[in-house]
Formats: sequence, C-alpha cells, structure tokens
Amino acid sequence: METQQTQERVHFDSDMTMTSLTERHLSEWLHLLDTLRDEHAPTDQLAYCRYQVTRLQRDLYQLRNN
Repeated sequence: METQQTQERVHFDSDMTMTSLTERHLSEWLHLLDTLRDEHAPTDQLAYCRYQVTRLQRDLYQLRNN
C-alpha cells in the first residue's frame, strides 16, 4: 500500500513545474519555521531554517523572472 502511494505521489510531482515545486518547498519551510518559533527551538535550527527560506525565495524570484 505504501509503495502505491509513493508511486502516485512521484507521478503527481513529476508533472509539477519548477516554480510550483519551489513554491511548495518554500511553503513547507515557512511552516517549519513557524513551528520552530512556537516551540522555542535552538538558535542554530532557526538560523538554518531561515537560510533555507531565503534560498528558496531567491530561487523562486529567479524562476519567475526568467
């Protein structure tokens, strides 16, 4: 059952554009950042998460402007 769900998810993801995939990853990282803040996570975890958010925002900007 798990293999079938994974295959369906991979098929769905393969149809996504790079922009929509980046938007999806950005959304997930932003959600994680909110969760880490709510749980008063260590500074290094927050810094790494913020770094990933910034990187994805830059990537998304570049994708949209090409």
